[in-house]
Amino acid sequence: MRGVSFGHLTLPIEEVSALSWEISVGETPLSVGETFAENWTYYDDIFIKCSFNLKLKDALLRLRLPEDARLGAAIIARSSGTPVITTSAVIDVRGTRQHVYLTLPGNQVAGTLALEFQIAVLATGHGVESPFAPKRIGNTVFRNDRRIVLEGTAPRLPMLPVSFAEHGIAGSSASLWWLRLTTRDLAASASAAIWLWLNADNPFISKMLEDPPPSESDAWLRFLQVDFMRQLLREAISSDELSLQTDYPEESLGYVLSIVVRLLGESLDQVRQRYQEDPGRVEAELQAKVGEN
Repeated sequence: MRGVSFGHLTLPIEEVSALSWEISVGETPLSVGETFAENWTYYDDIFIKCSFNLKLKDALLRLRLPEDARLGAAIIARSSGTPVITTSAVIDVRGTRQHVYLTLPGNQVAGTLALEFQIAVLATGHGVESPFAPKRIGNTVFRNDRRIVLEGTAPRLPMLPVSFAEHGIAGSSASLWWLRLTTRDLAASASAAIWLWLNADNPFISKMLEDPPPSESDAWLRFLQVDFMRQLLREAISSDELSLQTDYPEESLGYVLSIVVRLLGESLDQVRQRYQEDPGRVEAELQAKVGEN
């Protein structure tokens, strides 16, 4: 548990014995203590299981709560790249070996995943006398953290299958993809701001998503990467607020757009002018830079 003062009695780690995390990224389980999900993609759901032992009677005694008090356990998940906070079902702590489960859809997380196992008061019971006992429903009495790095700070393809017909695009089955910026706030998380929507209505896209042949998949992914960077370049040079002299936070939209511009030069004004004069040449240079990586 982190060194945080709750203002009431809490349970030490020794009291919650045999605490263990089991985390799988898609079908791949992470080893004990592993903190980096190297091959995670936005299609891989994350499956979490937290197991623990707790002698309820002893725990209530240590917390100076009456025997009819109730404790509950849950997992809370947050990720640095999205605003979504997900909570598992709360289970009653009963004093035996117990398990808490949580599944996170891959398209709802990004960046670094922060997991929190909590035990809190569900009912204080009758006759709480100690001034140090947790007296309110929801008071946290135990907390254990786990962090998983899903992706680094470099630009990557945040792909998500979406029906373009549901977004009112006429003749949507002929469209392929759409680079969508959810915000143009340069300080916002790039993982939350930039999404490459793949048109699930398109037969070719659907086939590639389901079972693409390796050679076709590699060529398709390379083309996507180039087009993704090309569209980011267009966003960068059309931005009135972007400045290469600003020290944007890592993982931010401004940081990523700055990286794309710096692939072509050290001056945003120079790259912008060159693009106005001959956009095809600049995009060809960008293709070469992307091909080197």
